[in-house]
Amino acid sequence: MLAWSGAAGRLRVKASGARSLNWLAAGMLAASALLLGIGWHTVQGVPGLLGSRLGHLALAAAGLLLLAGLCAAWLRSRADELRVAALPAWRRGVAAAVGALALLMLMLAFSIWRQPEDALALANWPFAWRYDPGLPVSPHTWNRLWLALAQSAAALVLLVCALFARRWRLALLGVAAVLAFGASWPHPRMLLTEAHGTSYQRSPLAFSDANVLQGGRLYRQHCASCHGAAADGRGTRAAGLPAWPSVLGAALFDNRLEGELYWRVARGGEAPAAPSMHGFQAALRPDEIWRVLDYLRLQAYGASGGTGMPAIPAPVVELACRDGRASRLSGLRGLPLRVVAHVKDAPDEPQDPRMLTVALTRGAAGDVNADCVAASAGAWDAYALAAGVPPDGLAGAQFMVDRRGWLRARRLPGAAPAWTSADNVCGPGGRMENTTARGLGELLLAMDRAPIDIPDLRRE
Repeated sequence: MLAWSGAAGRLRVKASGARSLNWLAAGMLAASALLLGIGWHTVQGVPGLLGSRLGHLALAAAGLLLLAGLCAAWLRSRADELRVAALPAWRRGVAAAVGALALLMLMLAFSIWRQPEDALALANWPFAWRYDPGLPVSPHTWNRLWLALAQSAAALVLLVCALFARRWRLALLGVAAVLAFGASWPHPRMLLTEAHGTSYQRSPLAFSDANVLQGGRLYRQHCASCHGAAADGRGTRAAGLPAWPSVLGAALFDNRLEGELYWRVARGGEAPAAPSMHGFQAALRPDEIWRVLDYLRLQAYGASGGTGMPAIPAPVVELACRDGRASRLSGLRGLPLRVVAHVKDAPDEPQDPRMLTVALTRGAAGDVNADCVAASAGAWDAYALAAGVPPDGLAGAQFMVDRRGWLRARRLPGAAPAWTSADNVCGPGGRMENTTARGLGELLLAMDRAPIDIPDLRRE
């Protein structure tokens, strides 16, 4: 945008016209910086930029910026020719064009600011491939890619030079064409992995006890006969299927995006010809598919302790707090939590002032020594799933939840309980045998030193 101001100075327009053009250029620059800053911060990366409504608005703004920059560069390159033209008419035309672009940029900035919360939801990934950081790529493939990028960048530079050159234009265009068409790009399969329209989509539902347990009921109704009640691939109908059903455990979520799992379930899995898959596909609505996937995630965490799978949030439950500070677990974000499955007639756990204690009581009445109480049976059953134990065996279990709402460690009931964590925040091997106040302090410090930076965009 600063090029517009430079163009006005070189053409020697009247002082008032130059000043107005400078003010318009400064306004466009400020609006553009504000727009791109808001857009990039909100969409959180390339998938959001290419696949969300907010990202599309940011791309439209970037296109306007590029158009304005090219026009400014053209004006500067033709300054000598335009110096003898009708300057008042030219000044009015340029001022009108700059003003229109500035107004459009401000409208885009206002549109981004006023978008609803669900505007960040990814509608569709527009490509058949996506980058996967876990995909092994050979050094030879990377070298081919860098060489092709260098050739393409050189071709682009020569093309821009040809557009503004007064001599050797055809020669520059010829060399640019040779470099562009001679670039040897590696096949996308060697650098990227297959993607679908829903690859970067995430569940729009809260990770709550009600949604997770509803997903469990749907799973038992539609999936357990093939994949097994424990998701181990050993259902009652498994032996009669053309292909043995897959195990839906922790490995299912390792290096797989939520949206791709959704895509496979919505299209009947990898064997769409199987009769059971057709019935499963036709019976479940999109929100029910997300609930089933959330149930499987929590069940896999309970069975594995989170080993080999991404972090999961603590199930959100209804609360009754002494000071009325929150009515749901999500309202306690920003504070470390200890979730305790209350044991009837047992001595209360000592309170730690460095964190809040949430007691699961399964509807039991009585005075519980805790900052907040989750009395519903659904809350108890959801955390029993996270512990990997039946509901009757949950009493005495504890969970640590970090300030952002992620499950970080758990302590299961047993003869020699220990805090365990798949991401090793508890020390070497992911275990912390010392459960005294000093041990809990070390656990809190470890969680703060190694925060989970995955944004949780779900509605509560």
